[in-house]
Parts: sequence; structure tokens; C-alpha cells
Amino acid sequence: MRYRNGLLFALILLFSQVGIVNGKPTLKACGHHDYAPWNWLQDDKIVGVCAEVASELFGRLGYQVELTYVGPWKRCQQMIESGEVDLNICSFSNDQRKRYSVFSQTPMASNENALFMRKGDYFDYTGLDSLDDKFVGLVRGVSLGNEIDTHLQQKSYVIRAENYHRLFAMLKLKRIDAVIIGRQSGQHLLNLYGLNTDIVAATTPLVKGDLYFSMSKQSSYITSLNDIESALQSPQYRVWLASLLARYSAKHKAFIQRSKAVIDNTSNADVNRTQ
Repeated sequence: MRYRNGLLFALILLFSQVGIVNGKPTLKACGHHDYAPWNWLQDDKIVGVCAEVASELFGRLGYQVELTYVGPWKRCQQMIESGEVDLNICSFSNDQRKRYSVFSQTPMASNENALFMRKGDYFDYTGLDSLDDKFVGLVRGVSLGNEIDTHLQQKSYVIRAENYHRLFAMLKLKRIDAVIIGRQSGQHLLNLYGLNTDIVAATTPLVKGDLYFSMSKQSSYITSLNDIESALQSPQYRVWLASLLARYSAKHKAFIQRSKAVIDNTSNADVNRTQ
């Protein structure tokens, strides 16, 4: 807690220098709907590490960050491109996204993508050629950078789904050969779904990438990206980020357990009504 308080004090000093705007202009924001603990969909809002960081940093500039769910990840990107949404709260940078959005100079976090496979069908990942002729699972709208995206498109069979729960289920049933997801997020989901005995991640990362804030080039608030650079570069920020990752991993686990309990109770009630 003292680390967070220290960070907030530093942010207050920083943002008092750049000036806090009058009123509460709204930054309409979006993020990945199924990438816990970074982001996930809960009660029609995007919540998680990236959501809190965006709300805190831009909030100190006087903005209200609106994180009502606008649709799955692909729809989020489309709305950034059209200007219907101002801010993408964390994503990888690639040439396609740079055509319609501007990225913060400093990443808000770093993330390592890994290949997840069935233990009984494990294969070493030694480079992109390892994925040739493999059925690879990705969530719709996910990009891994131009080189990997192109290789997968040309050399592999890419299977897209709306969420990672479906992809991991397909992997367990041997309908696909691998799933690509951030190592931390993937391991977190395996713990939740009880798949640790069935699925394992490759030791060698597929790609190490930075996560950035990005703004639609059509947004009226695009210059606000420059005003958060000092905060992103501060040592206190990294300490705070680590604490958020631990906290939101626990929060997402509790959310999944509550959701499962509701589903189980509803199913039991339906069974009782039919008896």
C-alpha cells in the first residue's frame, strides 16, 4: 500500500505541472475481453490491470475513462480505427494498428507470448518453422506482429475463437495442436480451469513484446498520451504494476469461481424443475 501511495503522490506532483483540465471530459476506452489478469469482461465493463492503470493515469489528468464493453477484441480495434473509441488501454504495436492509432512512447507493461500444448503431444519450439502445418489457436483480433502473423497465415492453420476457454477446451480435445497466449495469462487460466495436468507452455517464448496505450488518430484527446510519459517511466510505476498483477490475478480467480457457482446453481434449479 505504501508503494501505491508513493506512486500516487508522485503522479499528483507530475500532473500538477502539466495541468489538470476543468470538468471531466470522457475518454471512451476499450480493451481485450479475455486476457486476465490484464483485462477481462465483467458486469458489462472491461476490468483488470490495464483498466486500473488507464483510469488512474488519465484520471489524474482530469479525464473520465469510460470502459463499458463495446464488443470483442476485433470490434475494439475497429472502433479505434473509426474514431468511435478514443483509447485502447493496452495492446501490442504493429504496422496495421499504427495506420489508425498513435502509441505511447513508453510501454505501460511487457508481456511474453508462449505456445501452450498438450503434455502428451509436446514439441519443442525452436522458431517459427516449428509451427508449420500445425493447427494453432488464437482469439479473434489478436496480432503477434507482422512477421509471426504472416508466417502463421502462410504456413499454419489458424483457428480463431471468441475466448481462450474455448481454445483450451479444443486443445485438450486434440482439435488443435497449440494455443498462443501471454505466458502469465495462459498459466493463470490453466490454474482456473484445472488444466495444469493436461497442458503445458513451451519454455522458449514465441515473442516478447511491450504493451502500449494507443489513441485513435481521430480522437480529440490524442495529445494526452504525451502527458503520461513521465509517470510510465517512474520506478514507482513498475512497483505498483507488479502489485496490480498479483491483485487482479486473485480478483479474476474469485470472479470465475463466483460465475461457476451461479452456473452450477442455475443448472441444478433447471434439473429440479424438470423432476
